[in-house]
Amino acid sequence: MTTTSSTRMAGFAVLVVLGLVGTVFGQNGAAQPGANINHLIDRPECMPDIQKYCKKQIELTPKDQLSDMTVLECLQDAGASDTETLSEGCSQAVWEVKVALTQDDRFHAALGQFCTEEIKFTQIAPCAAETKKGHALSCMMDHLTQLPKDGKCFQFLSRVQAIAFTDFRLVGTFIEKCGDYVTKLNCGAVTRDSLHKNARVAHSQGATLECLIDKFVNVPKGQEELVKSVSNDCRHEVMRIAELQSEDFHLDRPLYFACREDRERFCQEVQAGEGKVFQCLMEHREDKLMNPECGKILSERAGLIGQDAHLAHPLTKACVSEMKYYKCQLQPGFQSSMNFHLSWLLLCLENGLHNFKSQEHDLAAGKPLPVNTEKFQPFTAECQHELIVHRGFMVQEFRMSPELVMGCAQEIDKFCSPNGDIEKEGKTIHCLMQHAQARDEKYALGPQCYTALQSLMKVADIGNNYRVDKVLYASCRTLIDGKCKMDAVSEAGTLTCLMRNVDTDDMTDECEQRLVEVQYFMARDWTLDPQLYEACHVEAVSRCSALENWHLQNNPANKVDPGPQVLACLYRAGYDEEKPLSPECGKQVHRVLRTRAVRVNLIPDIEESCREALSEFCSANVAPQEEMNCLQEQFEKKDFKERYGKCYGELYKFTQLESKDTKLNRLLTRACRPVIDTYCSNLINEEIDHGDVMQCLASNKDKTEMTPKCRSYVHHFELISMRDYHFNYRFTQACENDIKSHCSAYGQDKGAVIRCLSNIMFTHRVLGENPDLSKDCKKQLRVAYLQQEQVDFDDKEHMNDADPTLMAKCLPDIKRLQCKTDTFEGVVECLREGFDQLNPECKAVIFDRQKIEAVENAFDDELMRQCKFDLKKFCGATTEGDTALRCLTNTKIIRVLQPGCQKIVRERLREQSRDDRLRPGLLQVCDADARTHCSEAYNKVHSQTYSEQQLGAIVSACLREKLARYNVPISPPCKSELSIIILEAEFDVQLDPMLYKACKNVIPIHCSNKIMKEGARFDTVLECLKADFYTSQIQDQECAKQIARVTQEALVDIHLDPSLHEACSVDMNRLCRDVPPGQSRIITCLMDALDVPRVTISDVCRTKLVERKKLWNVAAQTGSFVLPASLSGIYNAIAAHPERDSILAWFGGAILFVLLVGCCCGRCSKRTSSELKNR
Repeated sequence: MTTTSSTRMAGFAVLVVLGLVGTVFGQNGAAQPGANINHLIDRPECMPDIQKYCKKQIELTPKDQLSDMTVLECLQDAGASDTETLSEGCSQAVWEVKVALTQDDRFHAALGQFCTEEIKFTQIAPCAAETKKGHALSCMMDHLTQLPKDGKCFQFLSRVQAIAFTDFRLVGTFIEKCGDYVTKLNCGAVTRDSLHKNARVAHSQGATLECLIDKFVNVPKGQEELVKSVSNDCRHEVMRIAELQSEDFHLDRPLYFACREDRERFCQEVQAGEGKVFQCLMEHREDKLMNPECGKILSERAGLIGQDAHLAHPLTKACVSEMKYYKCQLQPGFQSSMNFHLSWLLLCLENGLHNFKSQEHDLAAGKPLPVNTEKFQPFTAECQHELIVHRGFMVQEFRMSPELVMGCAQEIDKFCSPNGDIEKEGKTIHCLMQHAQARDEKYALGPQCYTALQSLMKVADIGNNYRVDKVLYASCRTLIDGKCKMDAVSEAGTLTCLMRNVDTDDMTDECEQRLVEVQYFMARDWTLDPQLYEACHVEAVSRCSALENWHLQNNPANKVDPGPQVLACLYRAGYDEEKPLSPECGKQVHRVLRTRAVRVNLIPDIEESCREALSEFCSANVAPQEEMNCLQEQFEKKDFKERYGKCYGELYKFTQLESKDTKLNRLLTRACRPVIDTYCSNLINEEIDHGDVMQCLASNKDKTEMTPKCRSYVHHFELISMRDYHFNYRFTQACENDIKSHCSAYGQDKGAVIRCLSNIMFTHRVLGENPDLSKDCKKQLRVAYLQQEQVDFDDKEHMNDADPTLMAKCLPDIKRLQCKTDTFEGVVECLREGFDQLNPECKAVIFDRQKIEAVENAFDDELMRQCKFDLKKFCGATTEGDTALRCLTNTKIIRVLQPGCQKIVRERLREQSRDDRLRPGLLQVCDADARTHCSEAYNKVHSQTYSEQQLGAIVSACLREKLARYNVPISPPCKSELSIIILEAEFDVQLDPMLYKACKNVIPIHCSNKIMKEGARFDTVLECLKADFYTSQIQDQECAKQIARVTQEALVDIHLDPSLHEACSVDMNRLCRDVPPGQSRIITCLMDALDVPRVTISDVCRTKLVERKKLWNVAAQTGSFVLPASLSGIYNAIAAHPERDSILAWFGGAILFVLLVGCCCGRCSKRTSSELKNR
C-alpha cells in the first residue's frame, strides 16, 4: 500500500547508487556486536518479516540487487513501530542497521563518496567536519534543500533522512536541545542508543515529536507558561524537522501511518514530494470518510505550517519569484517572530497581488503610471492558485494562525467547544466570528482575540474569493448554484448577489448567518472588498487618508490604519454632489452601502455608537433587519438625543443618505417591488434617485399593488421626514436657501418650516410683500405639504409628528369635536368644519393652512381629491393658483357638482366669507380700489399684527357698500370680483356674513320648510327671505336692513339677481341686446319695456319684474338707500334707478310748476316795483 515518492523513485532508478549504499555498509569496518549488517536481507531473524512485508520489492528487484536500504524502508513502512509488527529478532536487527548507518565514521565515509563535489562548492562543507555524534547528519539535513535534486548526494541524503526520522535519537542536536523539555512536557523520554543495544525498542519515536507539536499547537490548560518557556533552540529543532518532513509525506512517520488509507482514498494520483500529499489531504480533511486520527494529525501539522511558512512547500515553490520581487522572502525567526508565520507571507503576497491588480485596473482605464513608478511583476497562475488554497486552509483550520491560537484560547474553550472538543468541520472560525458581533459582554470576544480574528480575515481575504471559506460556500451552495449562478460574473460578484438576497425567501438561515459573519469584518476593512478597492484606491488615499498599500507589511513610521473610517469617508463622498467621486468609484460605494444597509452591525459607525440604544429599545422581539427602523423610530425624540447624542449623530447622517438614495432602504424597496416596478421603474433605475422613488410610492399608496407591508415602510419613512425636513432630500435641496433666509428660527421642525414657507408664499402672492419662494421650492413645498396631510397614522401618537405645533394647540378642540380619523388631513378638515368653536391659538394655525390652500388650490388635497372628477369634467387640467376653486364656484357649475365635491366647495366658500385674505383674486384686482376707498380695512389686512387673526370680510363689505352707492368709482375688474361674491351669497346665504349674522334666527322661522324641502340646502334661502321681506313679514329690523342692502346691491346689474336674470334671460336678449351691462342699465331697459303696452314681455319675466319693483320700493322705504352727496351723485342715482322715467317726470313737473309760480309772482313784484318807481 506504500506509494513511492518522486524523490525516492529517482534514487531507486539509479542502481549504482543503491549498490553504493550497500557497499558503504559493508566497507566501513566490522558489524555491530551480535549482528551482520552487511546484508539485512540475509539475516535469518528478518526473513519471515521480509517475506511478509516486502513481497512487492522482492518481485520488482532481483535479490542480488536488493539493497539493505530498500529492505529497511520496507520494514519501517510496515507499521508505526517494530513492537507492533516486526518479530523481536528482526526489530533488533533493524535498530542495529539504523545505528550503524548514522554513526559518524560510516556517515562521513558515505559523505566523502557521494557528496565530494557538493562539499567543495556549497555551504555544507562545515558539516563534514562535525565530530559530535549525530551532528553531521543534523547539519546535512539542514542544507538538504540547497543541493541539486538530480545529484547522488541529494539522493543519498534523502534516503538517510528517511531512516533518521524514524527515531530522533539518531539526530544528535534534537536530543541536546529538546531532551529536558520532552521530559517536562511529559512527552516520553529520548533515551540514548547505548541503553538500547541488544534491546527490543521502538524503531520510531515519532510520538515524541508528535507530542511536542501537539503542545506547541494546542497549548494545554495549566501549562501555558511551561510551553512559553521552551527555548528557541528547541523550537528551532522541532520546526527544522517538521520542515524536512513536510517536504515528503513519507518522512512524517505519524502522519504517514495515520493517513495511509486516506492517501490511497483521496490522493492516490498525487505524487509525494513538495508537500503535495499533505495539501491534498488538507483539502479533504472535512470529508466524512476521513480517518479521525488522520484529521487530528493534519490539524497539528497545519498549526506548524502556520507558525513556520517554510513548511508550506507548494506555496513557497509556486511563488518563489513573486516572493523575491515583492520582498516577501522569509527571514529567520521563531514563533514570536511575525515574519516567520504563514499569515505574514500570505499578507505580503496578497498585498503585492492587490497592488498589481490595482495598477492593471488603472492602466486599463487609461491612467498613466505615476512618475518614477515601474510596472509591477505579474503573478503566475500557479502562485495565485496556491494563495487561494492556503487562504482556504487558514479559514478552515484555526490552528494555522498562531495569534488566534494564543489570543482566542479562552474564547474557543468557552464558546466553541460545546462538548469539550473543538468544533468540527472547520466551524471554529465562524463560531468566533459570530461572537465577534455579540453586544452582550458575557458572550463577546476579548480585545486580543478580536484583533487576532480581524488579522485572520485580512489574510483569508474572503471578499476576493468566497470559496476559501468552505463553511460559507457549503451553507450558501443552493443560492450560489441557483439564483446567483448567472447573476454573478466574478467571485466577488457572487458575494454581492448573496447580500442582495439576504432576507428573501430564497435565503436560508444558515447561509444568512455565515454571510453576515463574513460581511461584519468586510464592513470594518474597506480593502476586503476587491471591487471597491480597485475602483476607489486612488480616491481613498487622496480624500480619506487610506494607506497606500493594501496591507501595511512594514511600518517603521508607525502609521495608524484608519480602518472603518475610510469606509465612512467614502460613504459621505459617494453622495457628495459638489465634489463627487469618479463614476466607477461612486457606483461601487453605492453598491457596498446598499448591500450592507440591511443590518445595523454592517455599518460600524452606527453599530458602535448605538450599542446601548439598541439594547434599550431594540433588544426585545426585534429582528436584525428591523433594528435600523427601530432606531429611527426613536432617534428624533428629545430624550434619545440627550442620552445618545453620538448615536443620534450617526443615525442622522445615515437617514439623510437614505432620503437621497431610496435603495439604501432595503426593506422598503423589497416590500414595495410590485409598486416600484409598475409606477416608479424609471426612477429606481437611476444611480441615485434623490428621494423620487419615495415620493412616487407616497403618491401611489392607494394602488392595488401597495401591500400592507410596503405601506408600513413608506409610512415609517414619511414619519421620519415629517419630524425633520432634512430627511426629505428634494425638499431640503430646493428650499435650503429660502429656509435660511426666512425660516431659520424654526430649526428642524418640518411642520413649522412648512407653515413658515407657506406664509412667505401667501404674503407675496396675496399681499405683495416679501420676496417670493424659488420655483423649485414652491414645487417641493406642495409635495411636502400634501405628504404631511396624506399620511395614515395607525398609532395616534405619531400624528403629532405631522405638525407638533398644530396638534399641541388644537388637542382640546380635537377631543371636544371628536375628530376620529386616521389621517392628519382628516383632523384638519374636522377642525375647519368646527372653526367657530376653536380656541384662538388653534384658529390661528388652522387659518395658516386655509391661507396657503386658498392661494394654491393644489395644496388642498381634500378639495382636489373630492372634486377630481368634476375638475376634469368642467375645468380641464388647469389648477394653478386658485383657478380650481374659482371654476367650481361658478354659479352654473356649483349646482351640478357631485355631492362630495359640492360639500367641500361650499365649505371652502364659507371659509372665504370669514376673511378676505382667503380671496386672493379679490385682493389682487381690488388692491387700488381698497387702498383708495377702504384704507382702514386695507391696512388691517396688510398688517402683521393681524396675520394670524381672522378679520372677517372687511374689504369686500366696504367695497360692496361703495359699489351700491353708484357714486363711487370702482374699477371694472374689481366690480367683476365683487359681483362673484354677491352671486355666491345667492347660492348660500351663509356666504354673506353680515346677512347671515343678522338673519340667523329669522331663517329657521321663515324658511325652515323651504330648506328641508331642498334637502337642507341654503341655495334658495335668500329668495325665501326676499319673498317674506316683500310681504313685510320680516319683523327683525337688522335682518330687514341687510335684506334691503342685498336688494340694493342686486340693482347694480341684473346678473347679480340670478332669479330675475333667469326669468328674463330671453326677454333681455331680445329687448336689451345692445344695452351694456352695469349701472342697472339692463334692469332699467326691462322696466321701461314693462311700462310700454305695445312691447311684449314673457309672463315669467313680467311677474318677476313686478315683484322686484315692489321689493325695491320696500327696500327704499326701509331706508337702505343713501342720499347722494353731490349733484353728480344725484344724476347718477336717478339715471341708474329703475323708476328713472317717473322720477324725471315728477322732477320736470315740479320745475314747471315752480316756473309758472315764478312767472306769476314775478309779475306782482314787477308791478310793485313799478309803482314804487313811479312813486
